[in-house]
Amino acid sequence: MEIDKAINECDDRRLKTKYNNAIYVIKRALALYPVQEVALSFNGGKDSTVLLHLLRAGCFLHKAEENNSGGDAADGGKTFPIRTIYFESPSAFPEINSFTYEAASIYNIQMDIIRLDFKSGLEALLKANPIRAIFLGVRIGDPTAVGQEQFSPSSPGWPPFMRMNPILDWSYRDVWAFLLVCKVQYCSLYDQGYTSIGSIHDTVPNALLCTRNSDSNEEKFKPAYLLADGRLERAGRAKKNSSAVCGKLSSISNGLKMENLNSGSMLTASIITVGDEIFSGLAL
Repeated sequence: MEIDKAINECDDRRLKTKYNNAIYVIKRALALYPVQEVALSFNGGKDSTVLLHLLRAGCFLHKAEENNSGGDAADGGKTFPIRTIYFESPSAFPEINSFTYEAASIYNIQMDIIRLDFKSGLEALLKANPIRAIFLGVRIGDPTAVGQEQFSPSSPGWPPFMRMNPILDWSYRDVWAFLLVCKVQYCSLYDQGYTSIGSIHDTVPNALLCTRNSDSNEEKFKPAYLLADGRLERAGRAKKNSSAVCGKLSSISNGLKMENLNSGSMLTASIITVGDEIFSGLAL
């Protein structure tokens, strides 16, 4: 399986540890729940893209162990066996939609497209299907990660299911190390300076990745994986009417206020609770 091979052949010990821990969680989940009773919440963002490929590898390795085949599953992991949920929103970036549908085609994903409000759509899905557990791409630092563990029951007021978080302890650096080492496709917005993608109304490129051409004064943005401090990945969560300017973002973004970064002014951070945004397509 190409994901497992890429990780095992790389020299990044930290990434190998994170990968092995995530695979352990996935195999444990598949031992607890039949594959028909689990699902993946996919939103087209970097975290869920990592989770998709971890699940591909985890399903392959789990099946190989069940078959006592020494890592030789029948189809080489080409078929993705886990039901996948995608909440399609009219405020999603077109690039997110395009990438999601392309991934579904490439990896033979059975995808349930939900266009209702998120809670109602999830309730209808769980009522019609025997889903008991859902894999989520939640990471420590996400607004929804507070109080969660690798296996956590759903929040009060939501339909009952088990939330499974294989990458809960992954950092921004770990996510990009995995995507680059495994050479998998990700949404093109990340190559345009976006580091955390919400809706078209509240997301701009991260000003910390802005560069200015000295001759033409043209602004460009470096790709997301070049962000030096992963703690500032949400610095691009700003109202759309506030454009990102090199070294300056005048609006208050989700959890971060930045003013004239070149002048060395102080950055202040706060936690803003926005609800179960993994289901609203905002945690990318």
